[in-house]
Amino acid sequence: MKKLWILVVSLSLVAACGGDGSDTAEDDSAPPADTTEAAPATTAADEAAENPRIVISGMAFSGATTVSVGDTIEIVNNDEVPHTWTAEDGTFDVSVGPGETATYTFEEAGEFPYFCEIHPSMTGTIIVEG
Repeated sequence: MKKLWILVVSLSLVAACGGDGSDTAEDDSAPPADTTEAAPATTAADEAAENPRIVISGMAFSGATTVSVGDTIEIVNNDEVPHTWTAEDGTFDVSVGPGETATYTFEEAGEFPYFCEIHPSMTGTIIVEG
């Protein structure tokens, strides 16, 4: 039993040292293994550049104020209560639950004041350029 224990410890030490006992240099041409996680394909900045956003947080709207016809905007609700993103003239009316994201694509140019139907003190304006 003692010999088995010595053998296990010896093999563990050799494995831990990562060598076979030779003093020759190993091939350094291969890059070390990457142990970090891969980066996401797109970053939040990339997504924001692709899709403008209106962010709802702290019972207020923030984010994009000018977009172009054909743009799809994301409405992100970071609050713990539901909200709407509703144009005063009825052009759009988007409901977005807590922690959810909704989208809307603009089909016409104009200036659109908006509000939350549930919380009317939440307001903003978005300009859609043709």
